[in-house]
Parts: sequence; C-alpha cells; structure tokens
Amino acid sequence: GEITSPIEPKPVCRFANRCNYATDRCRSEEPQLKEISPGHFVSCFLAE
Repeated sequence: GEITSPIEPKPVCRFANRCNYATDRCRSEEPQLKEISPGHFVSCFLAE
C-alpha cells in the first residue's frame, strides 16, 4: 500500500491504505490512541 506523507498527514488512519481490515471510517477519521490495558495502547477503531 501507499505510505502517507509524514509532512502533511491527513486526519485519517495512517495505516488504512495498507491494512486488510480498514473500513470507510478508517479512511475518513483518525482513531485516537487509548490504553486498553496497563501499559498497552491502541489506535484502531476495530479495538472498540
């Protein structure tokens, strides 16, 4: 897949173009980083 620009990143998931599980939401919103267990963080809508 295509790598997103680190200079002008779009407000979408940076892995959406190369993720087999990406949805329309991934291509239109940026997932927020959240702690799923002590010391373990995720930034993915599928972890909800």
